[in-house]
Amino acid sequence: MITLSYSLLGVVSGPLVMLAGFSIAQREPMSWRLFASVGWATSLAASPFLGFVLTYAALAVPQSAGLVAWLVIVGSTLALVDWTCHLLPHRVVGTLLVGGLAQISLTALVLRDFEPLLRAAVAAAAVFSAGLLVYLRLGADLGFGDVTLATALALHLGWRGWSYVFLGLTAGLLVAWAAIRTLFVVRRIGHRDPVALGPALLAGAVYAMLQA
Repeated sequence: MITLSYSLLGVVSGPLVMLAGFSIAQREPMSWRLFASVGWATSLAASPFLGFVLTYAALAVPQSAGLVAWLVIVGSTLALVDWTCHLLPHRVVGTLLVGGLAQISLTALVLRDFEPLLRAAVAAAAVFSAGLLVYLRLGADLGFGDVTLATALALHLGWRGWSYVFLGLTAGLLVAWAAIRTLFVVRRIGHRDPVALGPALLAGAVYAMLQA
């Protein structure tokens, strides 16, 4: 029953994720006009993917399924926006962070175990500090939105453990490197062209969170 619930949640969330992503990217309010311009096929494109990932999460990591669902749904919206217009809106990243923190805090209160909550907070603070340092040194080569996104992801991963933080961020950076090299080889981008890091970071975090 729980698995079916998560599967339906993913399927239903698909159109909402696509519409929210296009709404933010195009700076237009969500409406039937926007839905019509996006089209049925595009609006439903995310449903099979989200349904599969959330079903897998319910089966593989049932204790973390709720947190994974939040990460995947909000993260997919961020990935779409970043891929479309190279933007990671702070309000959406903040929503990802606050929603994850709320779930982690509630779990800590119910289980009366605050160590994972503390570890998640420390992981987020450490990644933010390191990311901010890199941002200040590299400037335009790294966006501040990437720093805040990595911080939100570190919070989710830190709740599972330090090994998940390392695995998730490393996997994300490797995916980003492979994608950049591929796009460069096929001449889709040049040396100075901006590249969306958000989708790769999110993919690495989701991969790590799905590990038992």
